[in-house]
Amino acid sequence: MSDLPIQQKNKDVIPAPSYESFVSQFGDAFPKPEFLESDLGKTAVYQLPPPSGQLTRRVLMIHGLNTPALGLLPLAKELQSLDPGAHVVLFDLWGHALSSSPKLPHRAHIFESQIYQVLGFMQWTSAHMLGHSFGGSMLTQFAQRNPWAVLSATLLAPAGMLSEDLFSDKLRGLLKDSTDREAEKIAVVLPFLEGGPLVVPSDWQERVKRGEVVAEALREWELKEHKGYAQSVSSMFREGNVYGCEDYFHRFAQLPLKKLAVLGETDVIIDKNTLLRLGMEDVHVVPRHGHAVVRTAPGDVARIVYEMWTQ
Repeated sequence: MSDLPIQQKNKDVIPAPSYESFVSQFGDAFPKPEFLESDLGKTAVYQLPPPSGQLTRRVLMIHGLNTPALGLLPLAKELQSLDPGAHVVLFDLWGHALSSSPKLPHRAHIFESQIYQVLGFMQWTSAHMLGHSFGGSMLTQFAQRNPWAVLSATLLAPAGMLSEDLFSDKLRGLLKDSTDREAEKIAVVLPFLEGGPLVVPSDWQERVKRGEVVAEALREWELKEHKGYAQSVSSMFREGNVYGCEDYFHRFAQLPLKKLAVLGETDVIIDKNTLLRLGMEDVHVVPRHGHAVVRTAPGDVARIVYEMWTQ
């Protein structure tokens, strides 16, 4: 049997960059990943064992579109400062950072397969789950199909109800039909998600050396080094339930499990009234913060989540 990794033999998978490539850019200040193989490719998993040394809570975090798993690291650390018994696990969704990109439509089921594999790898039958942005939209669907696996569900600035009024005519047309225009669609989708051209702070290297997460630098690295990143992001935007998901959220709100939502006051992706209208009862708003509230106010978000956990 060949010793080549599965993803190198699978022509239906675009390989992710190597861990060495990541370290050459960002150093080794971040948790080192472990890699899981499947027919869909390779998934990078990051473990943060409980600081207390005694596991009392299992936590799985699902990141959003564009910024990979390490974008949730500040929130993970804040949660562990409040709950030292929490074992927190992050993973890169398909096409992000160190996870490979399957050459197929990025619909919900391929991300659910990642969640199943990560839970199996950890030998966890259930966990407290948090999903940011796209990850929040995925969590609403996963929880409906697998309520037994979700001890609690936290939606962090969830995507899924993005108003199509925000789309340009060109983007709207490309989402309906991008046959033979995939590169053009990618060129329109990525700036839309960024809110304009990607601008990386000039001091990002100094900040990274201090262990700080600079989301813009991570996204620039993905765009340059991951050959499947742009394709995955584009497919996730079109196929992966970033908009038009009101029914999923309404059914999620009716589930008999502990749940809440946290969002920033200035978020243009989602607002409190929309979630309340769909049946969510526990919705918290962090003043003066936007869609990146998980990174700009991780301490505030962690306190809200921890309070729900311990009620």
